[in-house]
Amino acid sequence: MKIIYTLIPVLCMASCLLFVIGASTLDAQENFAVTGQVVNETQGGSIGSELEILLHMLDQESGQFVTLETMTDERGEFQFENILFFKNGTYFVTADYHGIRYNTTIDPSSLRNKVRLSVYETTRDISTVRVEHHSLVLINVDQRTQSATAASFVRLTNDTDLTIVPDLENVGPGKFSFLRFSLPPKADNLDVQSSLTGSQIIPMGSGFALAAPILPGSHDISFSYEFTYDGTDLAYKHGLLQGAGLFQILIPQSLSDIQVGLLDTDTPQSISNESYLIWEIANLNPGQNQTVILSNLPKPNLIDRVIAASANPDTWLLAIPIGMGSILILLLIWSTTLRLRYRGPLLATQSKGESPVPSLTDRDQLILEIASLDDRHANESLGETTYLETRSILIERVLAIDEQINISLNSGDEDSNKTQGEQRT
Repeated sequence: MKIIYTLIPVLCMASCLLFVIGASTLDAQENFAVTGQVVNETQGGSIGSELEILLHMLDQESGQFVTLETMTDERGEFQFENILFFKNGTYFVTADYHGIRYNTTIDPSSLRNKVRLSVYETTRDISTVRVEHHSLVLINVDQRTQSATAASFVRLTNDTDLTIVPDLENVGPGKFSFLRFSLPPKADNLDVQSSLTGSQIIPMGSGFALAAPILPGSHDISFSYEFTYDGTDLAYKHGLLQGAGLFQILIPQSLSDIQVGLLDTDTPQSISNESYLIWEIANLNPGQNQTVILSNLPKPNLIDRVIAASANPDTWLLAIPIGMGSILILLLIWSTTLRLRYRGPLLATQSKGESPVPSLTDRDQLILEIASLDDRHANESLGETTYLETRSILIERVLAIDEQINISLNSGDEDSNKTQGEQRT
């Protein structure tokens, strides 16, 4: 019994040592062979002829990227000799079959295992696609601009053993062979992410089309967008050409005032530390339209409208001329008031034979010239240096006129006081 207990640790240490040695040998071994087979997974399908197979290798450490090619034999089998082993590498095999690119990734630890690359026959019948669920999530609403950010998440499945190929040349009614999705009115900044390879985004109607080969199995599609709304309600037709096992609209609980019409409510759920209210409907047939109604959307208050207006460049383009015109009018009114108020003293001064005082009309003319100069500079028809020098000269003339008028007025007041004193005497 004691001997057995003594041997167990020894055997364990020996096993570990052999494992380490084996692993070290594998890491140190640089050249080996990669073998595999292309299999047509469509019932009754076959490869039919030789296919070109590509092996792509990427070393994550050095950034080295290598591509090798070979051909399959009559059984669809292939082999790559003298392959470099990258411990932190990425390996994947690709083949083109009927114009569709198929690929499979190989884990570095499984490189010695036989690779299976699946291919399929094709069809253009998209009616076989089944949408498991379609979730529309309202992410955020900005009441100042009456705009919202939303995202949709779609899980779809091709339950057949055929790859669905889009046909962009035959797009008549009832002949669509690609995926289509609806968007709200005034949607913008569309961003589409998909697990489907070779996807092409095509604007179409009130939404967009996603043209991509759909291989058998499940696939995920997500797209985000922004849209604007008027008032407090938004209603539109949300087309579901592929139908949906479950259609949901999720509203953050922080926007709980917003309501969704024509859908049933479900228990709130927490997603990424955010609680969402859920409205949903099940078992929608392909081609069925679902009316989406969002009510109690927030409206901008007075302050929000002022801020939004001030942020609009067009507002400033209108406000600047209006403001300049208002300033000019005020200056002219002030000048007219001065003219009426001091017309008598000025005439009296001039009647005495004293040197003439600059007219207020001259001052008004100078102000008009300054305003015209500002307009020419704003329209970029006058250089900066010329503008500043000319404006400085005109302002100095206005100030000089003001100074002479004040001197004359003060002189007139002194003469008036002197006359009144003589009369009293």
